[in-house]
Amino acid sequence: MKFNDLYHKTVNCYPSEIDVSDGRFFEETNVFLSNNLSNAWNRARTSFENEWKELLIWNINQMLHSKAKSLYKSNEPKLMIADAAINLSALEKEYLEALHVEGCEDMSEEYLK
Repeated sequence: MKFNDLYHKTVNCYPSEIDVSDGRFFEETNVFLSNNLSNAWNRARTSFENEWKELLIWNINQMLHSKAKSLYKSNEPKLMIADAAINLSALEKEYLEALHVEGCEDMSEEYLK
């Protein structure tokens, strides 16, 4: 399986822009919440076709959440362009790490073929 092929099929499940200006940061718990980002993730989750794509949708969401939190904390513009917020090599690394958790052994073996 080629990561780039999977990525390009999966990233289209997310909108190209996500307005995270609705976000709230809770300093005491270091938690950032954005309904718009959560809604984008929920829509993406409904479009997964297989476990490969489902896992990548989760990894993309984690990366977008981190970027949204960073934007919010730095008082930069609150409009996030999803594709530009994703570091492809870091995402692939996270994806590979996720494949090495208990329960994903078969997926990991197939991916590394």
